Amino acid sequence: MSGFLAEVGQKLADRWAALVAVPGLLYLAAVTMAAVLGQRQALSYQDLGRQIASWAASQALRSAGGAVLVVAAVLAGSVAAGLAAAAAGRAVEAWWTQPGDRATALWPARRRRDRSLRLKEIADNSADPAAVRRAIARADRICLVEPASPTWIGDRLRACQVRVEAAYGLDLAVAWPRLWLVVPDTVRSELGAARDAFTAAARLTAWSALYLVLGCWWWPAVPVAVVAGLVGVSQGRRAAANLSDLIESAVDLHVHDLAARLGDNQPVTPSAGSALSSRMRKSRWDPLSPLAD
Repeated sequence: MSGFLAEVGQKLADRWAALVAVPGLLYLAAVTMAAVLGQRQALSYQDLGRQIASWAASQALRSAGGAVLVVAAVLAGSVAAGLAAAAAGRAVEAWWTQPGDRATALWPARRRRDRSLRLKEIADNSADPAAVRRAIARADRICLVEPASPTWIGDRLRACQVRVEAAYGLDLAVAWPRLWLVVPDTVRSELGAARDAFTAAARLTAWSALYLVLGCWWWPAVPVAVVAGLVGVSQGRRAAANLSDLIESAVDLHVHDLAARLGDNQPVTPSAGSALSSRMRKSRWDPLSPLAD
């Protein structure tokens, strides 16, 4: 047991270093360069070298206690930056996945929906098969179902829930915790890796925002922010698409196992799935629920 705990602790330490400490150290280095160089001498590495040499020659760093304090301050600063990026990453995820009926999401959600409806209207009214295929493909690139979120990522994840409900009648939000207990460990691992990739993309996008703020004092941080933001959004789109595909696949392959565990060995049709969802909700306000009586 002690060996197992040591191995788990080592893996957690490595994960913490990769996700928090190392990116935080890089950001702390950029903050230091901004403080030393500023905007006018942003790329004057001679000035930076002289300042580092001056710090190295100071009496405070020559003492053991001073060196320990500096190392502790650097580690604390890097951890603080990493935790700030993690919190900002959760805010990015919340923005990506927020529903379209919120005040901050009404306009972009309406714009996406109008674009999709125009393309579907073209597909319905065009007599040219090639034009119909192009319009459908463009509409699918906006969203596989009718858009209702302010972002492509939010609609891609929402499409998964809509498609599952249309195919099986299942309320995915209610069924997923039960389905998670049914699927094999290999499926859980794949889903966990896809979820981690999505979180990492949101965190990278959050780092871009932090570097953009730093650009107010040191302009080289701006191109770093732009590149990190573009890569983060691109990775977020790929991760959302992969996560949605894996969730749908898990439902397709194991929804019958879930129904069997719940005592229903019949094929999961939309009507049967709706009844299963009602059983899992356990709400007396649901007319299909056994508690409604």
